[in-house]
Amino acid sequence: MPAPRTRRRIARAAILLAGCVGVPIVRPIPTALAGPPSADKGATPSAEDSSPPPGVDLGKLDEFERKVFFRVVNREASACGSGHSLLYSAKHDPSCRASFYAVRYVAHLVDSGFTDSEISDRLDKRFRAPRVGHFDLVAAPWKGKQTARVTVVEFVDYECPHCKNAQSLLRQLVEEYPNDVKVYFKHFPLSSHTNARLAAEGAVAAHKQGKFWAYNDKVWASSENLTPAALEKAAKEVGLDVVLWRKEASSDGVKGRVQADKSEGNDLGIVATPSIYINGRKYGDPLEIASLKDWIDEELGR
Repeated sequence: MPAPRTRRRIARAAILLAGCVGVPIVRPIPTALAGPPSADKGATPSAEDSSPPPGVDLGKLDEFERKVFFRVVNREASACGSGHSLLYSAKHDPSCRASFYAVRYVAHLVDSGFTDSEISDRLDKRFRAPRVGHFDLVAAPWKGKQTARVTVVEFVDYECPHCKNAQSLLRQLVEEYPNDVKVYFKHFPLSSHTNARLAAEGAVAAHKQGKFWAYNDKVWASSENLTPAALEKAAKEVGLDVVLWRKEASSDGVKGRVQADKSEGNDLGIVATPSIYINGRKYGDPLEIASLKDWIDEELGR
């Protein structure tokens, strides 16, 4: 039987951002950490630096993992496109704070069992060439402080269990960063979920009566058995004018609002829910509070 650290590495390395998708996403589980990349991505020093920058904790890494860590950060290029290594940039280039967060991110990925090539790919997606979204948020429900420096946008499907799990995490972000984080809600009902679009239309109709979040919470509580009757029950329980709610939920305006969100998501290339964007960057890590906070802290310069 593999040692505990090996089992943990394999289990965590198999984690992909949880989501409901039309086509299954499969990422192979590495059996061993790959050797050093052949590409000359960063300036290679004559002797590799073997000390982390202040603020980067390697306490979770064993001796072999530390070797992997230093191999990667000495050979990966600066997060800001400078002509030196990621580690050199983090230590000596105060204008490139992103490299510090990238080095810290590498430590986390090594601890999670990612290979050199996988780490390189994730560095590209998060720092060097992130997917950036632009959104119409005028009609979207939101919570948090309007002047918050970090804007989180979530695209969700009411019948997706991963979306339900994400709600408590995003609520925690708003609670832990009351002045710095606001969250916007966008609809992305999947065609494979029978009542997800009806639930989204009901939520938009509830928003028109100023009770989106109360209705939203009720719907998530019933998300494993979403029927038209359950949606109407939620409307009644939160005190909506149910006659008006029914009328608006079936209106062209409300249906068009849901479709506008869905079309926006399609234009962004979204294929899975939840899809989360943090200050425009597509979030690409597992749905766990530590990873989400790491991205938030980076945006806040902490």
